[in-house]
Amino acid sequence: FNLLFCGFIVAPDIIPKYYIWIYWWAPMAWAYRALLVNEFTSPDFQNVTSHQNQTEGQLALIEGGFTFHNGEAFGKDWIAWGAIYLIFYQLICVVVTGILLQFLRVKKKIISPSRPDTTNFSIIGNIGRQSVRGLIRRRESDQEGDGYHLIEDHDSLVTNGGGGGAGGSSSSSNYNNEMNDDDLDLPFTKVDLSFHDICYEVTASQTNEKLKLLKNINGVFRAGRMCALMGSSGAGKTTLMDVIALRKTAGTVEGEVRLNGHLQEPTSFRRCSGYVEQFDVQSPQLTVRETVLFSARLRLDRNNEAFQNTPNLVERYVDKIIKMMELNSEEGLLVGSDEEGGLSFEQTKRLSIAVELAASPSIIFLDEPTSGLDSRAALLVIQSLRKIAETGRTVCATIHQPSSAVFEMFDDLLLLKKGGSTVFHGELGEQSQNLIKYFEANGATLILKGENPATWMLTIQEINYDTDYAQCYLESDNSRELRLQLEEVQVNTNEAKKITFESEYASTRGERIKYMNERLRTIYMRSPSYNRSRIFLSIVISFLLGSIFLFDYQPEVMDEQYISGIFSTIFLSFIVIGILAITSVLPVMLKIRDVFYRHRAAGMLDDFPVALSLGVAEQPFLLICSTLFSIIFYFTIGLAPNFRKLVAFWGFFTFNWAIYSYFGQLFMCSVRGVQTAQILASIFIGINNFFSGLIVRPQFMTGFFQATYYMAPGHYVYEGLITTQFHDDNRTVIATIGSKFFDDLDCKKDATEVCSGTVAQFMESFFGGRFKHSNRFLDIGILAALLIVSR
Repeated sequence: FNLLFCGFIVAPDIIPKYYIWIYWWAPMAWAYRALLVNEFTSPDFQNVTSHQNQTEGQLALIEGGFTFHNGEAFGKDWIAWGAIYLIFYQLICVVVTGILLQFLRVKKKIISPSRPDTTNFSIIGNIGRQSVRGLIRRRESDQEGDGYHLIEDHDSLVTNGGGGGAGGSSSSSNYNNEMNDDDLDLPFTKVDLSFHDICYEVTASQTNEKLKLLKNINGVFRAGRMCALMGSSGAGKTTLMDVIALRKTAGTVEGEVRLNGHLQEPTSFRRCSGYVEQFDVQSPQLTVRETVLFSARLRLDRNNEAFQNTPNLVERYVDKIIKMMELNSEEGLLVGSDEEGGLSFEQTKRLSIAVELAASPSIIFLDEPTSGLDSRAALLVIQSLRKIAETGRTVCATIHQPSSAVFEMFDDLLLLKKGGSTVFHGELGEQSQNLIKYFEANGATLILKGENPATWMLTIQEINYDTDYAQCYLESDNSRELRLQLEEVQVNTNEAKKITFESEYASTRGERIKYMNERLRTIYMRSPSYNRSRIFLSIVISFLLGSIFLFDYQPEVMDEQYISGIFSTIFLSFIVIGILAITSVLPVMLKIRDVFYRHRAAGMLDDFPVALSLGVAEQPFLLICSTLFSIIFYFTIGLAPNFRKLVAFWGFFTFNWAIYSYFGQLFMCSVRGVQTAQILASIFIGINNFFSGLIVRPQFMTGFFQATYYMAPGHYVYEGLITTQFHDDNRTVIATIGSKFFDDLDCKKDATEVCSGTVAQFMESFFGGRFKHSNRFLDIGILAALLIVSR
């Protein structure tokens, strides 16, 4: 409203009566009017002309429509009125804002599409009603002394609909039988992953000093076992896992990683491994099943013999994974998000594991899978990992402050100290006896009865700060045995266990394009806040802009203010829609981009299918929005009822919408954060605003600014829109005395007859002869080239 009715786009004296109240309300109109009056009443514009003894400044104000009803130009008093209005307007805004903050509370309402939030924790399947079935392995002190034993506890994890009361429980044998029923039957190669002398070094951002984050780390992760990576903050546990999993793209890595004795090869390793990030990202618009199925389709090896013998293997395998991760009742529900509701944090964790398990990996890495979960939810996630390990897969997870029950489920431990050195690596033993005996033998304080070994081992490192446990480990039997194992691994390699793949991707390029197209089309169809808002705003804005001239429709005779208002409104139409397109696409593209980064790191996708699919997914909505806007705007503003001209207007307008949308996607993919992308988008918008040909006309752009004129995509859009509509328009335009159009027509100021020309002549004069109808095919070619570049 401010831009349209400030007096620049549409002159004040031709704003229709039903919109004139907006002109007198808009603060930008008061500021713009005060600035113009201040400029044109200055001494620089006080030369008296021959036209009714008016000054140059007065004529300029009259030409712009800044006059009283009697045609007299505004005087200097409007500068003061403008200042007074703006001061009071600002005060009113501040007061109203304070009142709203004091008395109005807007709470974010999150509604989960899956279920009402009746409890903090539930087993998927029978939410809030089904008892948790499982075994908790709990340490309790032995009455005889320092030993530990396992007990069965069925009631401690039972939840009912609204609280923590006890409920019906089932036996541990039934639960274990269910676990065994979900064994995975897709063939895969079991992997023993070993690493030797792993070092990782980065450069400090401020001092350029070399920082060594990992120092000669050795270890083995064995098939069918779960290994916990632990350490205090800054110990480098996640860094080590990222280095092993090939997730580090910066810094210097030294050492070697072997799979079954063979050196790690990046392509094969990505194909045979899975990685679950701490804060994993999934597409909110997809269901649980669609998310897992997409991963399986792109990551399962089609050369596997099982595909030849079993029909619908991918779908059946996905069913098994969903059942295994206890997501059966949620498989048809949307993943959702924190803002709009969806799966709980614990369910999202298990979904992320299911997505990686869909690749049938030999080894799976998890970065703090229990962080952010309560003890019950954490136990469920670790039980899911236990199921995976029992299939023969290698499981490695970083864990932060696990409970006794969670810690007891791991087979092995790699413990690091701050600075990236190993403190312990080996089997935990039953009830962590190996770990406890190791530290107690090295002078650690005796563990108390019932104390959590995971907490105890971290605490003693802080208490016994004078003991160098890293040096103790280097001199220990554990370290010597590990070195012997690593030497044996290098010597005794089995070619039959070498993991190799014929191609970088499990699926063909055609399949990747097909499934990515289906995925993005689904995401766009389920994004009503994005697409419906674009359609709605297209209808509203097109009618609002065109309705200014609705009741003065296609006049045969007009003045300069009227036709320049038409030109300005056309300019505003593609600028406003462009701003809408580029700002609305940024947050949508951010989510798609982040999920793609995850898929690319997992070896699922390359850039081309995503770039192509994004263009295809946008097209239907671009065409719908552009068509609706063009038809409504074209006929309400009063352009020529000519089919070819209508098609030309629609074509250039569609180019404009696509360029803004695709450049928004480009900006979001070029930088890390959405704020930086918004800055790039603002620069893009600014270039189009100033150098498309209206705010600064082409004939006034000289020197460096000629380059910006030819760089601005809006220049080619605006030239196409204007020239295709008015190059042959012979309606009459009455020239304003003293205007450039008046001079170009060689009119005489003292003539008694009205001087006039055609709309086509006015267009030629208005743009200084720089906008030409003959350039339309060049404009189309350049806009098409810009679209290709943006993709």
